[in-house]
Amino acid sequence: MFSLFKGTVSAEEFASAIWESTRDWPLKYGIEFRQPFENSFANSPNDALIEIVYFLAFATEYALLHLLEKAPPVQQSVRNKFMSSVEQFAAENNCPPIPSGDWHGDGLIWTARETRPDRDSVTNLKQRFDLYGAAVSRRHDKPAAERAAHILAALCGTTDIAFIICVTPLFTGRWNGVKNSLERLKIT
Repeated sequence: MFSLFKGTVSAEEFASAIWESTRDWPLKYGIEFRQPFENSFANSPNDALIEIVYFLAFATEYALLHLLEKAPPVQQSVRNKFMSSVEQFAAENNCPPIPSGDWHGDGLIWTARETRPDRDSVTNLKQRFDLYGAAVSRRHDKPAAERAAHILAALCGTTDIAFIICVTPLFTGRWNGVKNSLERLKIT
């Protein structure tokens, strides 16, 4: 049923709610998710679950950037609060540096070469987000979710196409979740 009234929440409340769903993903789905892929990763499965949190955080940030572009003050407020929580998580989990790497031609495949020097966790997080941003800027004949999923796979140390197919909907789900929330809520 269509409602003329939207629930009202503060930017901080909205950002906190979407951060909780991002942060808690491994607790809710991690065991079920990791079982089919446990032997696929060069990294530990637990590290892969933390990488998924960073992936979901990027997907959420990407959705906020685009879905709130017509409301710059709200966009800025929500994004600042959300990213503050993501940065705190990165610091608590000692977000590791991403390796340097190369793109295979104009494709979606990015191969890690060597580990970069470790910097502070926030810098390492920003480099991850920059890499995801580079991925979604490539190959516009493919969905952004698929482009980003290839980077997640590389950061988890896998080329398993089943993994890429499985995580692609997580990105799309973030977009749809943020969009649906924004349709139901007024952010102040």
